[in-house]
Amino acid sequence: MEALYVVINNENDFTELLRELEENGFTGGTILESQGMGYTLLNHAVDGRYGYLRNIFNVGGPFNKTLMMVLEEKRVEEAKQIVREVVGDLEGDNIGIMFTVPVTSVEGLTK
Repeated sequence: MEALYVVINNENDFTELLRELEENGFTGGTILESQGMGYTLLNHAVDGRYGYLRNIFNVGGPFNKTLMMVLEEKRVEEAKQIVREVVGDLEGDNIGIMFTVPVTSVEGLTK
């Protein structure tokens, strides 16, 4: 099993992602409101040394959404492909991030 983490900065993309995942049989996961470290540094910097970051953040606000899902290994690539189709290329600035972590033990996961 693997844990798939998806952090999306655009709330509209995130809502569409949830719809697409559900339509493809992915119905379990946990959603967290999150905030990037860069934005936090920008707003807590006293000397203004992070001012250059202002240009790369969404105008809508500092928060993003984080989705965590524990998946069978055979379904991970399918879920990642859905993320790519909905969100697009994650390599651009301020779009999001996606990564997996091996899960060696899990309890309480229902099918």
